[in-house]
Amino acid sequence: MLAACSSSIGGSAQRRPPALLNEVLPTTDQVAEAVGNPLDPAGSAASGSISMLPNGIRDGKDVAPLDCLGSASPLMRVVYEKGDVHQVALRDFARYGEGLTVSSVHAGVVRFSSDAEAARMFGDFATRWRVCDGTAVRVHVTPTSDLQWRVGGVRNDGAVLCDTVVTGGGRNQAAFSTEHALGLVDAYIVEADVAVTDPPPGGLEANTRAVDLVREMVGNVNRAS
Repeated sequence: MLAACSSSIGGSAQRRPPALLNEVLPTTDQVAEAVGNPLDPAGSAASGSISMLPNGIRDGKDVAPLDCLGSASPLMRVVYEKGDVHQVALRDFARYGEGLTVSSVHAGVVRFSSDAEAARMFGDFATRWRVCDGTAVRVHVTPTSDLQWRVGGVRNDGAVLCDTVVTGGGRNQAAFSTEHALGLVDAYIVEADVAVTDPPPGGLEANTRAVDLVREMVGNVNRAS
């Protein structure tokens, strides 16, 4: 009788994607837990097409080397438009004042047409980041001045790709670091960058704040599925 009540169904269970892409973005509590101090949402979470991503830097006239832009600055349109992007969601957090290690966070999630397309893009990003490790990326701000981002410490922390970007440090420029991390889950790439305001040398040392924040967003996808 037990055998008569059982049956085999072909195929495999499909994960339910988050109902809203904004569900993937970190909450205020998740941000505070990841970075070590509270930050305030800088406006509401926003979602839409790839046109939401910053587009002010597009070619070698703006930045050099262009191939290293993705490792130095998060969620740039020229970096992501090489893939079949279906939707984007972004959220910023910030707080300024004495005694804060982290002053701001920029977090985003990009949904691609399929798991395979997201994995392809993540693999391409990983290759480019490793090639750019140790590179000084120069952004042309005006005809007579440049901003420098130095990419370093590219590594995998578990399933998360991460690096540390030092801004400034040249003549008459104070140096500060940004922790940067990228994660892959299903058809999504999640990305976070964490601005560290601790003075050198402590503020320039690699930490896991951005990595922890990316893991929170990966967990948000898994909890919604």
